[in-house]
Parts: sequence; structure tokens; C-alpha cells
Amino acid sequence: MSLNLSAESQAYELPPAGSLPARCCHVIDLGTQTVEYQGEAKQQHKIAIAWQLDECRSDGEPFTVSRRFTASLHEKAALRQFLESWRGRPFTLEELKGFDIRKLINAPVLLNIVHAERGGNTYAEIRGASPLPRGMTPPPEVKYPLIFDLSDPATWPAFDRLTKRQQEAIEASPEWKERQAPPAAGSFADLADDIAF
Repeated sequence: MSLNLSAESQAYELPPAGSLPARCCHVIDLGTQTVEYQGEAKQQHKIAIAWQLDECRSDGEPFTVSRRFTASLHEKAALRQFLESWRGRPFTLEELKGFDIRKLINAPVLLNIVHAERGGNTYAEIRGASPLPRGMTPPPEVKYPLIFDLSDPATWPAFDRLTKRQQEAIEASPEWKERQAPPAAGSFADLADDIAF
């Protein structure tokens, strides 16, 4: 590898814009994040959902695109509106009592992707989702789907597969910090070795 770097050598390869078939490949619990809205800092639980496109990068690997959402199915929440658009129907009252977002893994979708500029850079932005039209072939199933849930230790090994940016966001969350903290002195955990039976 050359140590003579240029902006071109680090260029981000954009997926094409348009309506593109994809499959959900990642569902990631980012924990509680601090977000700024109208000049005010708020704490919101965030998730990231990613999709693998049928289109491939120049290295032959499929493009992956993602979007962050507040983890809420409130009627005005962006996640609920996005999921209802993707499903092609609203949630039932029963589904709203408890929807397991892990169900999204490998679900096919038609994503609306646009190229948007922010801070002098161009990004692929997911503007919407809909069911695949009848007759459209879905992309192949994702070989290595990823689920990371801060409340489920069985998914924690997936942390190493996350991007550095996702890892940093999770490590900044109070849920992660709580998980990393040693038991408080005098807690019942300290007594475990002293119990004879």
C-alpha cells in the first residue's frame, strides 16, 4: 500500500440513485443517543436498519445502504411511516403492542434512493420504501445478516462486525456504559463466592 494518499483514493463509492430492489441485512440497536432538534438537545433511543442492494460496487460486493430511526412506532414516528410504506399496509392494533423488528432481516423491499449533498459531500439517502412490485425478482437472500440488540447478550458478538462509527455511537450510549460498569461494591454479585450452598 502506498503512503502517498489523495482525496480520490479515499472516495466513497455511491450506489445508484432510483428505485432499487434490496433485502434487509442489518438491524442495529444504537441505544440512547443525544440528538439536536431546533437547537435543543434530546435523548432518543435510535436504531439503524441496513439493506443490501442487488447492485454491486466496482469490487463486486453488493452495495449496502442504511438509515437511522428513532425506535418508536408512534403514529407520527418516521420508523412507523417507513415500515407501513414498506409493508404496503398499516400496522394492526395487535401488531403495535409488540413488533419484533428482527422480522425485517432478509425481507425484500423496493428502496427509493436519492443522491443528496451535505457539507460539500454527496451521500446516498433513503427517501422511501415500498413492497416489491409483482413480477419483480427480489435480490438473493443475505448470506451474513447482522442483528445487534443491547438488551440481548446473544447478539453482542455482532458488535465486532459493526462499522467504527456505529461502534462509537453505541459506546456513547448509557445502555452500553451500564453494561460495561463493574458491579457496585456491596452488591449481591460480590457475595456470590461467599455463599456455601
